[in-house]
Amino acid sequence: MSGELSQNWPDLSRAREVLQSATGAGVKVAVIDSGIDVCHEALKGAKLEDDLVVSCDGINLRIEENHSTDVYGHGTAVASLLLKEAPGITLGSFRALDSSNHARSFVIAECVNQAISLGYQVINCSFGCRGLARYVMDYKEWVDRAFLEGVQIVAACSNVDAGIREWPAYFPSVISVRGIDCGAHEIFSRKGRMVSFLARGERVEVPWLNGETKTETGSSYAAPLVAGKIARLLEGFPDMEKSAIKPLLSVLATPEIEKK
Repeated sequence: MSGELSQNWPDLSRAREVLQSATGAGVKVAVIDSGIDVCHEALKGAKLEDDLVVSCDGINLRIEENHSTDVYGHGTAVASLLLKEAPGITLGSFRALDSSNHARSFVIAECVNQAISLGYQVINCSFGCRGLARYVMDYKEWVDRAFLEGVQIVAACSNVDAGIREWPAYFPSVISVRGIDCGAHEIFSRKGRMVSFLARGERVEVPWLNGETKTETGSSYAAPLVAGKIARLLEGFPDMEKSAIKPLLSVLATPEIEKK
């Protein structure tokens, strides 16, 4: 490496230590999802720095307080996995998904823009869009903003096949994740692939609505594990060039060839 990037590249043994010992303390992580129920027993003691819901009345966007409401269960599940991986983070909830687990692209965009403006350093997007090409720009605008401002976007890929293009996972600057059957704290790299990382996403026990728990499978549940590891790195190396986070994580992760 050369230039400014090499000056901030950490010692790899120290980076591995950080991945094991850091908690993400002081790092702000936003979850764009269906809301987070911090009253669930699995999230006992968790607090939300921000808790907003973005909605549309057909004409205007509305931004309101969400009051720890999860309308589907998915956001609570994602948040619980994130907090297990990085219990020291400052957590924010930005509700874009509805009770059917669907969202409009411009509502998602507003949630992300709100999170960036409020200083969140990592944004977890456990969702994907396989819509028409014209929707791609709706995602690209905020993905580009995040990249330029040094914000890490972590996104789940398609549950069907990592080769299926979904947004935002298929943008090169995004840290995209596929769920597989592996250990709870393992992470694998996929060099030269649009979907860059693998983490546990099969048969994961997670909290859900009304105090219940479920066993779920999907890339949605792998993404927060990677987001948590990024929070650990940001805690350990706050001055590192933010564009180096993705390549550093790729070096630290186990190569895919060692895991089918």
